[in-house]
Amino acid sequence: MKRRDALVKELESAGCLSARELASRLGVSKSTVVRDVARLREAGVPIRLDQGGYALAGPDSVKRAIDRALRGRHVLRLEYVNSKGVPTVRDVEPSICLGGRGGHWYLVAWCRLRDDVRVFRLDRISWAEVMDERFPEPGRDRLAELAEVVGG
Repeated sequence: MKRRDALVKELESAGCLSARELASRLGVSKSTVVRDVARLREAGVPIRLDQGGYALAGPDSVKRAIDRALRGRHVLRLEYVNSKGVPTVRDVEPSICLGGRGGHWYLVAWCRLRDDVRVFRLDRISWAEVMDERFPEPGRDRLAELAEVVGG
């Protein structure tokens, strides 16, 4: 069990790691990592498989991904579940995180899917992944749109 705990800690600190990277960090084979991940998932640990490897899903991993994307001006890929329960995967350019009504936190971002500024409630984001792609500083028009959304 200690090895599996170490695997979870590696994912918590690194975000997304391939089976090969996890095997190297833990000093085990790639097939052992795959078996351990399967057992952890069966036990209810929210590990998802991304294009880049394994990552933890859940509120803490979402917040860490948002923070990294905001600090580095990186595009953020996320799965958002709307109020009707319908999930969509979106690439967004995050601008700011805000506290709001009912104690909920929100991410204000340019949504490439909708080609518009959108406000995403953090507890409705199933998972988030920081992409390698960076986005430029928003221009005046975009800043005005963001200010309008944030200002009400």
